Amino acid sequence: MTDQKLCAPSMLRIFGRSTGRENSDIVGEYIQIGAAHGRPVYRQQGSTTVIRYWPPQKRWVIDREGLRESDVCVAFAAESLDLPHPAYPHLIWSVWETTAQAHVSDTQVIAISAPGCVTIVGRDEGRENNFVNGQYSFSTVCHGRPTYFHSRGDLCIRYVKEEHCWIIAVLGQDSSCCIAYAEASTFEHPGHIELDWVFWEPVHGRFCLDPRTRAVVAPTTVRVIGRPLQAENARINGSYILAGIMEGRPAYVQPGTRNLIRYSCRTDRWLLDPDGLMEPSLASRLYYWIFRGDLNAAGERCAAFSDAGGSAHPGMSKLEWFVWESRCSRFLLDPQVRCTTAPLSIQVAGRAFSRENQFMNGEYLLAGTDLGRVFYQKLGTHTVIRFWPQRSRWLIDGMGLQRTDACSAFADCLPDSEFPGDVCSVWYVYESTRGCHFSDAAIAVFPTSGDDTMIQLDDFTISNSMCSSRLPDEAPKDLSTIRMPSILRQHGHYGA
Repeated sequence: MTDQKLCAPSMLRIFGRSTGRENSDIVGEYIQIGAAHGRPVYRQQGSTTVIRYWPPQKRWVIDREGLRESDVCVAFAAESLDLPHPAYPHLIWSVWETTAQAHVSDTQVIAISAPGCVTIVGRDEGRENNFVNGQYSFSTVCHGRPTYFHSRGDLCIRYVKEEHCWIIAVLGQDSSCCIAYAEASTFEHPGHIELDWVFWEPVHGRFCLDPRTRAVVAPTTVRVIGRPLQAENARINGSYILAGIMEGRPAYVQPGTRNLIRYSCRTDRWLLDPDGLMEPSLASRLYYWIFRGDLNAAGERCAAFSDAGGSAHPGMSKLEWFVWESRCSRFLLDPQVRCTTAPLSIQVAGRAFSRENQFMNGEYLLAGTDLGRVFYQKLGTHTVIRFWPQRSRWLIDGMGLQRTDACSAFADCLPDSEFPGDVCSVWYVYESTRGCHFSDAAIAVFPTSGDDTMIQLDDFTISNSMCSSRLPDEAPKDLSTIRMPSILRQHGHYGA
């Protein structure tokens, strides 16, 4: 089963349980967290619910209580093919219904390997159909593959079974027409950097490969925090927006600056370059390196770096950053500096006002880093939410930052949890009458609305040295005037 484990997707999605129906909360994204009985285990983001394999009955089960040895579950899918993971659309799921006092088959429920969002980057401003750039969100399933809608609501990425390809199409147009396509190969969703996208070019009257355009599954915003304001290179702090793909990994730009976070294949590092978008352009330096073989000309300069260690993007708190110090002419580890996907503010809600420690309710702002993770502070108070690495927990502490696990409330999380909303247990709150922490399933922690993670890619101008440029403020007003011939009729061009 080792080979099967290796081919299991790192994430999957449960789709199709209608909102309002009992147990509709099983719908969502699940991340692989380990293995049991030779099969992968997946945990739903922000909850204790897992998908695991139960050998005695040869079932994949969805269990609210997490990883345990039991056949009790909220839903299950029986299978007899010894499947390595549950992300197969042909599996039929049965969901518990109280009125029937049994698990009832729901053919609308599907498990597929699909991220929640896919982002298209790199289509240049001066080229036809550059409005394809932007973020696409998971919407539905068609032919056993995910379909994504653009944030503007005018485009979709979907799978064409007959041609075995992914296409970008205008909603409302002929279903056989497309703006661009990519051969699906073995990929179960379109968010793979390896996919080559081919665009309809009216000037040439045919589809043409655009090697700069890529689809990626990566956060649209990461932020660097923790560098003291009085310290050298404090300007690295701030939020960075996904701007393109460089050397096979996502690159991020800080709006209004020349700051750039990019990947270096040569050193296997994430580099933070405060002048990454200055002339000579980064692209020019890289081309010089490729054609002349001069590693120094490529420009590995930076103000800070972190060893990538196989990370798909830089927004992971586990990465440690070394920052340039002129006084000693070398890079020094700054344990306070972290690059994270954590939101700027979060809300704690659900603790009844009649109960002890109800003070934890309220809004918290990102305040810095502590023990390798971000921490949040409630406005006008000493109350913080901090990470306790020894037990992999988020703690709500009315006494501020302490070097102890004493707290008013806690919730368990995985070691790579980025913020307190991503936990794998309910919150436990201290109650003096009981003399211990007691579970309170009503408590929830979530990002506040209006957080800058919702910034769209077209909110700023990206240097021409990047793989993508500024997006138009809106799609063409009359999309019907764009020539979008059917890929099914483009013999000699499509699939050539």
